[in-house]
This record gives sequence, C-alpha cells and structure tokens, in this order.
Amino acid sequence: MNATSFLAIGLAATVLSMTSQGPGANDPVAAAERAADASAATPEGKKFEDAVGTAFGRDQGKSIQACATAIGRPDLSDFRLLIYLSAAGEAEQVLAKPDTNLAACVRGKLKGWKVGQKPVAAGWVGVHVKLRAK
Repeated sequence: MNATSFLAIGLAATVLSMTSQGPGANDPVAAAERAADASAATPEGKKFEDAVGTAFGRDQGKSIQACATAIGRPDLSDFRLLIYLSAAGEAEQVLAKPDTNLAACVRGKLKGWKVGQKPVAAGWVGVHVKLRAK
C-alpha cells in the first residue's frame, strides 16, 4: 500500500465516524455528560463520582457564595457541573448544564481545582449542584 491508499482509508474512516455520531455530536456538553454518565454507571465510577461530589461540597462552598454575591441576582436553579479531571485529579475543563449565571461563575473558578482522590484514569465526572434560596 502506498501513502495515497492510507490517506484514502483515513479520510473514509473520518467521514464514517463523523456521520455515525448522531444528533448532538458537536455539542461538548452533551458529549461530556454522556462520558460522565457512562463512568458513573460502573460501581467504581459511581464511588468516585460520590467522592468528587463530597470534595466539591467541602472545597467549593465559599466559591459558590462568592459568585452569588458578585453576581447580585444569581440564578439559583440547580445545575450540573461536568468536570474533566486529569489522571492527577486536577480539573482541566469544566462545563455546566444549564449554564446559568451562577454556574458560569463557579465553573470559571474550578480550573486547576484538585480533587483529593485521584481517578483511575483521566475523564469526565458529573457533580450536581442543588441550591436553595435563603
């Protein structure tokens, strides 16, 4: 096989994978959510997701309060953070669903946050944030 044959096979594989991804394939939030849900579907993944949720509650309560104060009129709707953790347990990317004004502020503060427990591998984890107005 020559280089042209490899290129043609590579292009065909790329086109096939792009067409088979289905609706929402270009939506990074939906893709992160699917990955986090798949991970949490395993016993080990669920245990890790629970540990991240506990660490988030312990470490980020002040960040949520600071964001709410800075915004002035925060949207207090519940939201889900989707956090891509490195193998070292550091938040590299954070998405939110829905991306309310409060969620956007909190997600902006999470990059670089280190979870106390290292994941088995790098990947997405979900944290549900439930808020109550005072």
